[in-house]
Amino acid sequence: MIDKSILTLMMFLWAMNLKSQSKVDVEFNPNIATYSIVEYLVAKHQGRLFYIDGTTDISYLPLADFANREMAKYDNSKIIKAMQDYLQVAGQQQDLTYQVLLKHNVFPAKGYAFPIEENDKAKKEAVEKFAEQLREFYIERKLGKFFKDQSHFIEGAKNEVRKNIPAGYMTKMENYYGQKFLAYRFYVNPLDVIPYSDVFWHGNGPMFKSNKGKIANMISSAYVPLKKKNNIKDYTEFGFNHPETTNFLITHEFGHSFVNQYLGQYESKINESNNLMSEAFIGKMDGQGYSYWPSCVGEHIVRTGEIRIALANGNPELAEKLRQQHIKENSFVLIPDFEKKMEIYENNRKKYKSFKDFVPELLNVLDETSVEKVRAKLGLPNEKYEVTLTVKIPENSGDVYIAGNQSAIGNWNPQKIKLNKTGETTRQITFESYPDLRFKLTKGSWETEAKIDGIEEGKDVSLSLDKNTILNYTIKNWKQ
Repeated sequence: MIDKSILTLMMFLWAMNLKSQSKVDVEFNPNIATYSIVEYLVAKHQGRLFYIDGTTDISYLPLADFANREMAKYDNSKIIKAMQDYLQVAGQQQDLTYQVLLKHNVFPAKGYAFPIEENDKAKKEAVEKFAEQLREFYIERKLGKFFKDQSHFIEGAKNEVRKNIPAGYMTKMENYYGQKFLAYRFYVNPLDVIPYSDVFWHGNGPMFKSNKGKIANMISSAYVPLKKKNNIKDYTEFGFNHPETTNFLITHEFGHSFVNQYLGQYESKINESNNLMSEAFIGKMDGQGYSYWPSCVGEHIVRTGEIRIALANGNPELAEKLRQQHIKENSFVLIPDFEKKMEIYENNRKKYKSFKDFVPELLNVLDETSVEKVRAKLGLPNEKYEVTLTVKIPENSGDVYIAGNQSAIGNWNPQKIKLNKTGETTRQITFESYPDLRFKLTKGSWETEAKIDGIEEGKDVSLSLDKNTILNYTIKNWKQ
């Protein structure tokens, strides 16, 4: 028989442990902040990177602005080239970078606290090399001292987030998805540069495993613009004091931890519907950073979860506001289809103990739609036109391939669709296209992309068709 006092103590400790699992720890990570500083250096150098315009005033983000002015005192060409080289291998994405930098020991230390989960050997080697280059940059620029000197601002940002996290909210998310994490960590990143608006945000939600359990992480930019002051130490607001956005972000970014861990094993199935991205979504998703189809599907599901959790918490007004934002404003038009599926999950929790059990059923949404249906939802025309493309090429170029946003031209596969040889220096292809046509030419890989006369280097050929069309282009030379 267990003594009553011991039983009481056991129940108290159990309750405390459960509470600790559902508490959000608010932190600052120097590795991520260093990366954001370099992101902006690259954006300034080339005019733009991801969503970052490197040419406009960023004084509404005072710590990022201050760091940029400090870095402007140096020659940063080495780290700029390092990041450009890295992105050539890793692609135009941030997910892998954020994951690896959180797993890395805090700069200036070397090594990793957690293993890197990346099956692509080239990407893994590239991100490890880049992380070391960032660490060396951190040391060279004395960023440890810089961050310490700005502790007033950083601690102020953390405190703004802490006071706005709703009590018990993670328990509600755990109940909805049927899972608990070992810890929830919210990393403030006031160095992340975001285009100006009344309220803005950029977040990322990597999840990884420790030997004690899974840790859900989220990284967030500031989300409230600040009025410029003379000195960084004069600020009493720090860009994170917006309760509604804080609530939204923890639902969204921690939602990625609940969702993304189960989508990876279905990546092949998801990619079977990749033509939905290239032929319908690409124009809407490219500028938002979701041009990789599995990422776009994940975003649809996470945003659907936000809506369903709002309804489960008795807040239909918020649910409708989220629908307006995600579907109407951001073009995640498959959300209504995913919502219908999620209702099945919600009404059959005895059968589906957790979200994990329901994922195969949920992904049937992709089998039940088509390019034409999605284009109609997006307000895009479904007409097709015949395109005949003739290309003049340098001598001895060999085979020439087209890669673009249509199934007929390879869905952005650089070595799938070969042009017909019509002469020693001419190639030709005829295909059908929706009105919104985008493509590039290669010799079979992105490393051998064509430099086309009249098209800015690295840019797509982008056209809006309204009839059958004959196109003629001249390739000046190749990347290699």
